[in-house]
Formats: sequence, C-alpha cells, structure tokens
Amino acid sequence: SHFQVSTGAYKRQVHEVPLGKQITDPAVIEKITWATWTSILGDEVIGIWPRNADKADVNCACVTHAGLNIVTGDDFGLVKLFDFPCTEKFVSRSF
Repeated sequence: SHFQVSTGAYKRQVHEVPLGKQITDPAVIEKITWATWTSILGDEVIGIWPRNADKADVNCACVTHAGLNIVTGDDFGLVKLFDFPCTEKFVSRSF
C-alpha cells in the first residue's frame, strides 16, 4: 500500500505503508493505482488550478468512487467538477 501527503510547502510526498518509507522515483510513483485521491498536488490534477492561482486558492479535492471525476473546493466558495485525471492546464468547469 501507498499513501501521499501534500506538505505545507506544497510538495507531494509518497510513502510506503506500513514502513513509512518515502518513495521518490517518479517511475515507481507513476505505476501506483490509487484507491482514493484527495491531493491537490500532482501531474494528475494540474488542471484544477486556475490561471494565475495563488498556492492557497484550491483547498480540497476528492475523486469520485468511480474514479472518473474530481471535485474541488476553493477560496472563492466555488465547487468545481473536472474529469480525472485532469492533466491539461487551466481547465475551467464549475457548478
């Protein structure tokens, strides 16, 4: 098993469970199939960030159970729905 954390420095870290050993090899991280996703960081969610966004603008994210969409909440009180993964920069969808 693996888990990922978003640090206060806005860096994504991936760790093995239960050892807690950090994984830094991008090739290994790329092959992981995640059971859930709540991170606002990573290549998989780069499109949730609006153009000229401040680091703190996107507050939370959660992938749907089917793994096809991701929902975000932001500082502007908006809830946004995106396809997942969302790898195209500056995608704009809100509901």
